Amino acid sequence: MKIKDLDIYAIDIPRSDTLKTSYGSNETATTILTIIKTDEGIDGYGQASVDAPFYGETAESMVINLKKHVKPNIIGLNPLNHTNILSVINQNLPFHNHTFTISAIDMALWDLKGKIMNTPLYNLLGGKINEGIKLMGFVHHDTPSEMANHAKQIIKEKGYKVLKMKIGMDPVDDIKRYKAVIDAIDDDVCIQVDGNTGYTIDQALPTLKIMENLGKLGTIEQPVYRNKDMTTLAKHLSTPIMADEAIYGPIDAIDVVENKSASLALMKISKHGGITSVNNIGSIFDSAGLGLSIAIYYDLIAVSAVHLACCLNAVRWPSPATDLEDTIIDNPLIEKNNMIYPNDKPGLGVELNFDKIEKYKIEI
Repeated sequence: MKIKDLDIYAIDIPRSDTLKTSYGSNETATTILTIIKTDEGIDGYGQASVDAPFYGETAESMVINLKKHVKPNIIGLNPLNHTNILSVINQNLPFHNHTFTISAIDMALWDLKGKIMNTPLYNLLGGKINEGIKLMGFVHHDTPSEMANHAKQIIKEKGYKVLKMKIGMDPVDDIKRYKAVIDAIDDDVCIQVDGNTGYTIDQALPTLKIMENLGKLGTIEQPVYRNKDMTTLAKHLSTPIMADEAIYGPIDAIDVVENKSASLALMKISKHGGITSVNNIGSIFDSAGLGLSIAIYYDLIAVSAVHLACCLNAVRWPSPATDLEDTIIDNPLIEKNNMIYPNDKPGLGVELNFDKIEKYKIEI
């Protein structure tokens, strides 16, 4: 069996609500879809998020790199020689600078391998140790009163035990919003605050100490940029620190462990370079006795996240539910009681809806 072609699409789907962070605002979610085609008629599906201009690669650069530097170098290769293919790609696109691009190919290779071997992805990753991914709610950035009302509503509707909210924009306003939300929720619900590196250390320490003293603070996700400052926060706060932007590849995960910068980490498959890289990071964190959460994002990325979560012992923190108005996959994930489960079909176990792909396709 050989790879005979690589199809590449840029997809843009509206969000159900505007995502506002310390980086800026987004009303849509852009992803790059890859389809590896073989000479035996079996296709592998991959997808990577586009988080530029906040961080990572632009959609334009990813499409160009896939067309010019990946596609010509993988045509004719055996898709089961996964490690060799990643090595070939890394020779043309250094891993640390192109994790998003590489992740779209890595995912398609895993899907293809599962289809060839007629087994679900979770079996290829070692088999289930967990049943799926636990979900948390997301409180979109708004006025304190609107955020409080939203928190009440989603807890009433879904019964979440963890809510996530964005901070890192203005310390005084962040505290007001945080207090409004915790005053609106029950004592058995906690909050994950996500700073997206928006604070300096002199802002972060007093602000987060106030939130900690107010109560119901479950974890603090990447409020500052530098690992050294994350380590300072970990020393002075009792709430677990969660790394996000601090980790791209496995080497970064080792640095976080060695410097005691965080006790949890949020995995984003595209940012880390794909399923293979997240699996490696999971082994590092598990060996260090630390925990993970895997962001489900949307579409194929969400499906991959669920398969990974089933196989990684370190996964013990929930993930925010997806927030897109539509999907390009035909058979959505199984959701029950705030858990998402994989299906038992080969590979990722899903089919693409090409009508939806045409609808949301954008020209790059």
